[in-house]
Amino acid sequence: MKNILALFKNFMHPAGIAGIIIAALIPFLIYLAPNVGEKEFIRVLDLKLPLPLFLVQFCSMVILFGFLFRDFRSYIKEHLPPKPFIILTVLFALGATLFAGSQIEARHRVQSDESVFMAIAQNMYFNQTTGTCDEGEFEKGKLNCFKDSDSFKTKGLSFLYLLGMPFFGPDLHWIFHCELAMLFFAALLLFFAIRAWTSDDLMSALTSILLFAQPTVLFQFRSMSVEPLYIFLSALSLWVLKWAFDRNTLRHWILCALVLGFFAQTRQETVFCFLAFLVVALPKILDKKDLKAPAFFVTLSLFSVPILITISYFQGYGFQGGQYSAHGHFIENLKSNWEVMTKPLSDSGLLANPFLSSFNWLFLLGLVILAALVAKELLSKNYGTNTKTAGFLLLYHIQTYMILENVSGDFNIEINQRYALVMMPTMAFLAAFGIRKLLNVAYFLAGKTNLQNDFKANFAVTLILSVIVCGNTLGYKESFNKNIMYNRNHLTTEEVEIWKWLNQQPKKPRLFVYGRPWHFVAYGQSAIHYNRARQISKDSLQSLIQKYDGEVYYIRGLDCWDSKTYHAKAVEHRIPTTCDIFEREVKLEDVYQVLITRNYWVTIKKISTRRNYDPEKLFAFGFWQGEPSTQTFIFNSSEYFGTEAPWKIRFTLNGDSIYAKPYQAGDYSDTLTGPVLKPGYNKLEADIYDSTTSESVAHIENYRFFRFEGALELSQMQPTAHKQAWGNLSKNASVEGHAFTLNGKKFTEGFGVHASSETHFDLQGKFERLTAIVGLDEESLCSDGIAYKVFGDGKLLYQNPNVTIGKLDSLNVIVHGVRELLISTDSLSNKNCDHVDIVHPTLFPSGKVDLKSEVK
Repeated sequence: MKNILALFKNFMHPAGIAGIIIAALIPFLIYLAPNVGEKEFIRVLDLKLPLPLFLVQFCSMVILFGFLFRDFRSYIKEHLPPKPFIILTVLFALGATLFAGSQIEARHRVQSDESVFMAIAQNMYFNQTTGTCDEGEFEKGKLNCFKDSDSFKTKGLSFLYLLGMPFFGPDLHWIFHCELAMLFFAALLLFFAIRAWTSDDLMSALTSILLFAQPTVLFQFRSMSVEPLYIFLSALSLWVLKWAFDRNTLRHWILCALVLGFFAQTRQETVFCFLAFLVVALPKILDKKDLKAPAFFVTLSLFSVPILITISYFQGYGFQGGQYSAHGHFIENLKSNWEVMTKPLSDSGLLANPFLSSFNWLFLLGLVILAALVAKELLSKNYGTNTKTAGFLLLYHIQTYMILENVSGDFNIEINQRYALVMMPTMAFLAAFGIRKLLNVAYFLAGKTNLQNDFKANFAVTLILSVIVCGNTLGYKESFNKNIMYNRNHLTTEEVEIWKWLNQQPKKPRLFVYGRPWHFVAYGQSAIHYNRARQISKDSLQSLIQKYDGEVYYIRGLDCWDSKTYHAKAVEHRIPTTCDIFEREVKLEDVYQVLITRNYWVTIKKISTRRNYDPEKLFAFGFWQGEPSTQTFIFNSSEYFGTEAPWKIRFTLNGDSIYAKPYQAGDYSDTLTGPVLKPGYNKLEADIYDSTTSESVAHIENYRFFRFEGALELSQMQPTAHKQAWGNLSKNASVEGHAFTLNGKKFTEGFGVHASSETHFDLQGKFERLTAIVGLDEESLCSDGIAYKVFGDGKLLYQNPNVTIGKLDSLNVIVHGVRELLISTDSLSNKNCDHVDIVHPTLFPSGKVDLKSEVK
């Protein structure tokens, strides 16, 4: 206690008192401001202040390092590890970089977060503001940002992107290469940082090798994620702290504070690890009454302002988890995350999650050993290196508690697995620590004195362990090749598919209308939101299309689909209604469509013009009937929209044209001679088109069943027996109770099942033929396909071994004399989303049926 009081007495001089007051006032006033009515002021600071502060911080670090460069060289030489360990670590870092670059696809980890960092960088570069540019146009080498938004994301990574943009340009795809290069330097830096503090070559090399052999880490360094920067700056901060600790000069401590201040700009929670660094620094910066302590504290406080402003502005903002509330689940998340990180292989032999369970168990071993050693020191009241190490780690990982307690820190949500990188450097260190202690025990039992002093044995063991660790990781090469960290992240897959299409197009200016336009702005592409596009008048839209020479595109992506397809803890938004309305208001031309991980379609359409009508309300079928014997056909209709445009309406029955007439408003009815209705399902179509251009304006279809000549809907029969793998048999609806949707078409009659299933009917030998349309419903697109069979009295009548999404099968099979009909479905490699629709199942006592008109 006396030593602590003596240290704090060294604050008691004018500069020390002023420094500590200023350093404390900065975060206090920033946090207080929104609570006393100054939230708007903080918002303005959040948009305007970070960039100039970053520039001052960066220049200060460069200048200070220039002054200290001779000392830096001298310090490196003093603490240089033996050459074999340096060579081993360099070779490993190079190998890990080459492996990641050649075996892992470069792509986003979580699209929205990463594109926000990029969109902030674009705004920094072109408009000198640190808001996210949500919507904007690139014109004449400048970004005209229509909408800025405050972002709870940190700004440090965006600033680094800004520094590269004058050299590499605003198309930020080059960042993937930079992040990969960072992997190499981070692996080396971590080795040198641990070595500087421990002087243990084996433990230092093994810490770096264990960390950078982890799948999650390698995946992150092939993305544009902020977590790789976190690992790099955590190692840099640890090394600079040791340099300042040993040299103990004013310049060294100011440089340390500048580095720590920038380290805080990686994640909001990072600022909470400062206490660990301060506890280490205090005995040195307070060893006498000088300027070290006030300069260190003021510098650290001042250059932490960007993240402090962001935290202050968003305090109390419940952006995580919506109604679920993702906060307050620390113990629950800790338990479930351990289960995720130690989950065994999947059935296919791939890693179930991008974690190696062996790494986690080694970490646990090291943690137990450290805890035992700390307990021993505490009992003997001899607070040695182990206690100090444990104390530093506990204070450092206050940030981990903040992550798991205050955000959606559940690793069952794939995009949250990046949070593991905050913990993994410590996990790697403890794993290496545990291995070191066990090796020391084994060496002692073998009659040797100290393994750490036996250089040859030390290096040999390190080499052997390195080969084992790397070999274990290489054994999961297929898991890396198949991007297991991304295979459930639909938004990142969507981005990849969009850019695959875009990269095949000629380079020219384009404008995209999209639910997350900042994704495009981030890469230097003009983009606006659906809502902004809806507000543009018809003439303004035409001017915009002319401005871009027709290159204006609408993209229907993830946000436009079912609002219930995301995790309750995740931060997601769905706007399907907005997309549906936009598609009715604007005339679109199909350009490209791709199925995203069998869950939903991404469609790209070119915008032609704005409609002044709703195509869904142009026409509606009323009643229609007829008799085959008289060859008459009677129908009436309701037309809701009057227009002076040269439109016509053409009617088609079962694929055969009936006639066309001018389109007009009001009800309409007619009796026709000639068109013949057939037994079973008939399809009547109305096609409204422009008579001058022959362009289709709207297309409406209607099905009606006629029980001519004994035709009967199979769905009207009660099954004699039925079973299925999931859910229940659903009549006239899909297995989830929705209207049938097959290959983009809507149907209303039939039955829905989930494969595998068996449905039995008693036909009593009365029928000659069975027809139907069979397919997978698009309410859930993640099926890998199904097989189905039709049996009559136990005899196989028909089978299709592979029915996939978007492919319909026309069933037309003879059931002459069959009493027991069985329709069975089976899953293929998995049973996910095997929602089978059997649409328009019809039984005919005789005759021949043509289904062409039904499946067009």
